[in-house]
Amino acid sequence: MENRIIIAGSGGQGILFLGKLLVYAGMIENKEVTWFPSYGAEMRGGTANCTVIVSDEMIGSPVIRNPDILIAMNEASYNRFSERLLSGGILIYDSSLINVKDRRRDVKIIGVPATEVSASFKNTKGANMIMMGALIGLTNILSIDSAIHAVDEITPARRKESVDTNKELIRKGYGLVKK
Repeated sequence: MENRIIIAGSGGQGILFLGKLLVYAGMIENKEVTWFPSYGAEMRGGTANCTVIVSDEMIGSPVIRNPDILIAMNEASYNRFSERLLSGGILIYDSSLINVKDRRRDVKIIGVPATEVSASFKNTKGANMIMMGALIGLTNILSIDSAIHAVDEITPARRKESVDTNKELIRKGYGLVKK
């Protein structure tokens, strides 16, 4: 099993943190993982994306041209990466921010109101955690327990006050797609 994922959005949306969290959860489960970040010079508000591979076997290259899974957190990222998604792949997008017009019929497309739901938790920066939960709920590539544990492990000391909320947001995203 190998899952090749692109996570894309704007700087400040926690795109790179989401990728790191996914990789660390994979490490907890003894998976082979890679994380390859990319972001614009502006950081906040500029473009940001990362590629993540989670595999049961050795990974040959961290470079992904055509992912199996795309998580799009803004419209520019949706427009840039959606055509690269492999046929039969999964597209998870933030339906609070993206209005999908051109629907591919050869991929599974799931809108998750991540920004709206995270705002209901008084946490506008938590949409990435909603998407983490949704990804796990839709794909089962990792367990929800590993993701929750990874939050404790990789959250920087200066952000420790957000740990409990992030865990709750991951569970909420998971529940949104498991209904």
